[in-house]
Amino acid sequence: MKNRLIGFGILVGFALSILMVTGAFAAKDEVVFDASMGKVTFTHKKHSETQKIDCLKCHHTWKQGETSGKKCLECHKATAEGNTPSKKDAFHKTCKGCHDEAKKANKPAGSTGCTQCHVKAK
Repeated sequence: MKNRLIGFGILVGFALSILMVTGAFAAKDEVVFDASMGKVTFTHKKHSETQKIDCLKCHHTWKQGETSGKKCLECHKATAEGNTPSKKDAFHKTCKGCHDEAKKANKPAGSTGCTQCHVKAK
């Protein structure tokens, strides 16, 4: 019985390691936010791996080294609550603000115009 449990544990560990290596637990590459001005598509891999932006820049409630935790909309609602800005204000400050900073520093910068990020359905 003990040998079966050990064998099962090894098998489960092997399966989980395969899933981790293949990226099954990785963040989605594209995250789409529904907004009244049109959908906004965020490319996670481009920001985190290509641009090397620290996770804590966006995931400000996480601790260094964490790879999961609260999502934006768990705290940021349609309207501001206390010191917590609304989702619109939080995204504009974080996303557009970062793009504006990069542009000012003559670094590669993403879109800063409304319709460049917000795409209406055709």
